[in-house]
This record gives sequence, C-alpha cells and structure tokens, in this order.
Amino acid sequence: MVQTIRFLPDRLNAEPVVFRGFTTPELGWTALTGLIAGTVIDLLLAPVMGWVMIPTVALIAPLLLIAFGGKYLARMKRGKPAHYLYRRLEVKKRCWGLGDPSLIITSQRWSLRRHHRVMARMGRYQTNCFTT
Repeated sequence: MVQTIRFLPDRLNAEPVVFRGFTTPELGWTALTGLIAGTVIDLLLAPVMGWVMIPTVALIAPLLLIAFGGKYLARMKRGKPAHYLYRRLEVKKRCWGLGDPSLIITSQRWSLRRHHRVMARMGRYQTNCFTT
C-alpha cells in the first residue's frame, strides 16, 4: 500500500536559482535586455568609434547586466513571495497603459451602509501605481 504525502512544501515546486540569484527565465530575459541595450548604445557609438564597437558592446553589455543586476535582483527578491516581482511588473505595465486592462490597480474603502455622508467619502480612491 502506497502512502500519500499530505504536506508538499511550495519550495519543491519553485524554480531553482541558477546563477547570481537569477532563475533560468530571468537569466534569459536579462541577457536579452542587455543585448538590446548594448545594441542601442553601440549604434550611437559606432559613428565615433568605428564598426567594431557594435559586436563588442553588444556582447559585453549582457555580461555586465548579469554581473551587477544579480545582486540587485537577489536583494529585491529576499523575503518576498515566489511571484512577487512578476506581479509588481504587471502592475507597473498596467500603470504605463501597456498591461492587461482587467487588472484592478485602484483601492478604496467598502461600506455597506447607505448613509449619504459615507457614500460621499467613498468616491475618493487611491491608485496603486507606485513610483519605485
């Protein structure tokens, strides 16, 4: 007779950290972002420094972003739930007008009373578009 596990910790299903605090998808996205940023920078430098800057900066930028961004990302993830950064990115995209329009980014008080004074105060709401 096979026994079932009644308690399965969440960390068993979490994606493991691969390099400098990055998981595999995060490492790929960071490298791609560094490649794109490096290409933009070297296209600006190419007329001054020569065409050899294009592959040089495009290959060095992802390495620098991974090396220095890993510490920053690990600091941001420390003590947070597993998908905290992804949800935070979704809220940021929604605030910029690029995200899912069905994502609710406002918070307001709820009341079941029908008093006029309470209903007038309920009109004020706060948008959760943070600036950090």
